[in-house]
Amino acid sequence: MALWSPQLGQKGSSFGNIPSPAHNRFSPQKVSKSWHSSGVDMESNGNLLDGTILASLESLENNNVTSHLIYHYASQIFNGLSPGPKSDKLSYEKGLEEAKTIPVISVKDSKVKRKIYDLAFETLKYQALLEDVLMDSGFYSYDASAGENHSMIMVILCDMVYRKFAKRSRRQPETCIPYVQEVEDDMLRYNTKLNAALARNRIKYQAASIENLLPAAVREREKCGSQLPCFAWINQLCISVQDAVEELQEEGFRLVSSVDRMVEHHSFVIDHHCANVLMFPASAREEIQESELVRSAKLILQDKTCCLGPHSVKAMLNEGDDIIHTNVGNGWTTAHLATLTNQDNTTIYAFGIKDDEHLEMLEARMGKLRIHNVKFIREDFLLVQPEDKKYKGVKVMMVTPRDSRSGIINPVEYILQEGEDPSILRELSQEGQDLDRIDELALEHMDLLKHALKFYRVQAVVYATTSIMKEENENVVAKSAEFTNGKMSTKNNPYRPVPPVLPLTPHDFEVQNSGKFLRMEPSNVMGGCFVAILSREDEAMSASDVLARAAAKGLCELPDSKEDGDKKKRKGKGQAANKKSRQPKTLAQKVELPKEPKLGKKKPVRTAKSADSIKLPTKRSPKAKPRTRQDAWMHISSQHHRLMLSTPP
Repeated sequence: MALWSPQLGQKGSSFGNIPSPAHNRFSPQKVSKSWHSSGVDMESNGNLLDGTILASLESLENNNVTSHLIYHYASQIFNGLSPGPKSDKLSYEKGLEEAKTIPVISVKDSKVKRKIYDLAFETLKYQALLEDVLMDSGFYSYDASAGENHSMIMVILCDMVYRKFAKRSRRQPETCIPYVQEVEDDMLRYNTKLNAALARNRIKYQAASIENLLPAAVREREKCGSQLPCFAWINQLCISVQDAVEELQEEGFRLVSSVDRMVEHHSFVIDHHCANVLMFPASAREEIQESELVRSAKLILQDKTCCLGPHSVKAMLNEGDDIIHTNVGNGWTTAHLATLTNQDNTTIYAFGIKDDEHLEMLEARMGKLRIHNVKFIREDFLLVQPEDKKYKGVKVMMVTPRDSRSGIINPVEYILQEGEDPSILRELSQEGQDLDRIDELALEHMDLLKHALKFYRVQAVVYATTSIMKEENENVVAKSAEFTNGKMSTKNNPYRPVPPVLPLTPHDFEVQNSGKFLRMEPSNVMGGCFVAILSREDEAMSASDVLARAAAKGLCELPDSKEDGDKKKRKGKGQAANKKSRQPKTLAQKVELPKEPKLGKKKPVRTAKSADSIKLPTKRSPKAKPRTRQDAWMHISSQHHRLMLSTPP
């Protein structure tokens, strides 16, 4: 159930028959004078500024009661995001859909914000059902149009449905907003009729619960979102991974070896994709948010889908390389990348500054995290000249466009953590994506990626999204690389997609893309995302570079070179026979051969060399030096998993 409506009860009672309130008499604009007389200030856009009311919200921290102020903000968000009437029986008054804006929520408390967004999101998801209930109950007459209080009516009805039409619990004294109280009183008089109309809808569609009335895609996303673990990355400028783990253990948390064992409330696991990312059960989210590690900026809460990009960039860096990040957003992803780099030798140029307030927030955030190697650039990235000497040290770029967020499965938490535009609630409350909007976004992404590929000193570009739409992902990468390579000078190596150098299994890569891209589908373990790397390194050199970087980061051991192999062959045969090799067996040596029968003439024993005739997988032996980047990846993957398996839980 939603966080804002845990109160459950019995059916309400009828308040008698009254005329339908189809033509609404009250609105926020009409009661603004009475608000001023109460010491409350309201801006023209309806945002509340009164300290007394905000103080009353602070008192709701340990009280799961829906207040008038939560109704007020949730109705404004719903009004700004609603695509229009979904019920065939309902129409809107002329001009009601014009000039829609999404309000800025001035509430600071994250728990109260979560209640506001939860209520608005639930109302969007059940919009068609709620509108049918309003019509079937007679609350709206069939010849009427929804007025300017329609959004308030919708969010209050949604709250009534989730508390099973029981009387709303109130905390005394409660801040009362006059127009909200009027709407609520009118709806309470229709309590029984609204409840009956909902029951008829459920019978009509044979739905055991209202969740079964949602589209299958929305229902599956909601199910996964409710189980989604809480992720956090360790700020290694303030604390080491080992010290962070020990501090959590001192607070009563228990480190387990895998997600399957993370069944207890106070358990956590070190993510096997990103070594500085921790995963906690969904039930522990609030406790982690209030922990000292988070308050002291040693542990940063962020969805895992945003962490794979920085780790992919880190694997491509050489000492002293600079980085460009095209969209700084709220700064967490840029900050994560900064903590993975050398603060003295690497500079990160972050683009996407909106205004002075945004810049001030970002600078304060970096200061709190002890980061000093990020430079914020106010210039539009698309207007930057690729030959600008200011960026001559940039060798790797991270492109994170403002995508559809179609891979996000818990949008409310994503908005609160990432400071995301609430408009994603509209898209994720529906079954499918607006394909016209996806096409528009894809064109924007292509412009961004093409411009990044123009910087001739750059050796690799990491493209990361939280989208699962092929139009925004594979298509953008393929078309951008093809366009750039066609325009590129012959003296430069062409861009080609290469696998992210991360400790991932081959199953993490899409088969149809030959293992070149990383694509995660939404699940109850993590949201959906996409990571691609376009590199212009020579293929023969890139394999060695990949192995060198991976070995330096402890992901694998360097394989023997041909010269080292020749030296070992020259050693005495007696010495080789008496000493067991510490090197892992080759794939051929691992094959278990059947024993020969001891009948008749003794047949020669087949050795490992004679196993060449056996059909084996085309995978290269771990001792063979990889020639291509794909071979290098297979080597890193196998070695990493061997190390992981050898580590005790």
